[in-house]
Amino acid sequence: WIPQTPQWNWLYEKMMQMAKEANDSLWKFDLISVDESIQYTEYYDTAEGHYDWHQDIGPGNASKRKVSITVQLSESDDYEGGDLEMWQGGKAMQVAPRGAGIVFIFPSYMMHRVTKVTKGTRRSFVLWVGGQHYR
Repeated sequence: WIPQTPQWNWLYEKMMQMAKEANDSLWKFDLISVDESIQYTEYYDTAEGHYDWHQDIGPGNASKRKVSITVQLSESDDYEGGDLEMWQGGKAMQVAPRGAGIVFIFPSYMMHRVTKVTKGTRRSFVLWVGGQHYR
């Protein structure tokens, strides 16, 4: 976890700005807070690292999540597998672009997963931007 400290403020500000720009043009959610720390994640081939289908919203603090942001830290040839996929209903699937510095932003209620890493290591930052409860 990346703490919300002066040392890391630049990263929080950058990620929040990207979320705000996407939100202002696409969803217009009421975004007011970043209550959680940035998650630094590593998925290893040796552990068949993956994250099965899920939504980023849930009970407690997670119920206020509105926008999810993933920043790819690994180059696309650093690993195989490990695709970030978003289910769009029926058979429609969107696969996030790969490569260090690629940012993928989506509503936190969307079903998504990271497929198994079969070679190498996939690294990323994840942050959730929130607001009032959905009404």
